[in-house]
Amino acid sequence: MAIGNEQMIEEIRERLNLVNQALIDPEKYKSANEQEVKEIHEYVTSKASFTPSEAAAIADALGQIRK
Repeated sequence: MAIGNEQMIEEIRERLNLVNQALIDPEKYKSANEQEVKEIHEYVTSKASFTPSEAAAIADALGQIRK
């Protein structure tokens, strides 16, 4: 069973361990391109930790696909 954008965004948000998790609101990704969200999700879940610059880049990429 495929998971939806909102669930993938929640998992990404948890893995990034952001100080202000409200910045990435799963509700705003309901109509985002599912393939783009899935690619970011797969990348984030494949890594154990992130440098601050990686976390910022991922957050920036999420901001660009938000609808």
